Amino acid sequence: MKRFFEGNSLSKAIVFLAALGLAASAEACSVCAVGKEEARAAYYATTAILSFLPLIMIGGVVYFLFKKKR
Repeated sequence: MKRFFEGNSLSKAIVFLAALGLAASAEACSVCAVGKEEARAAYYATTAILSFLPLIMIGGVVYFLFKKKR
C-alpha cells in the first residue's frame, strides 16, 4: 500500500477519476421509488426487521447469559 502513495500523480488521477465514474453510476437505489403498495409494505417490513434484528440478537445473548448464571 505504501508503494501506491509513492507513485506518480498520473496513476493517482486515473484511480480518482475511475472512483468518480463508479460513484455516478451508483447514485440511485433501485427500490427507493416503489410503484406497488405491496412492494412498499414489503420494503418497510424488511427495513423494520433488519433494524431490530441486532437488538433482538443482543437481547438473546444477554438472556442466555442471565439464564446460564442462575
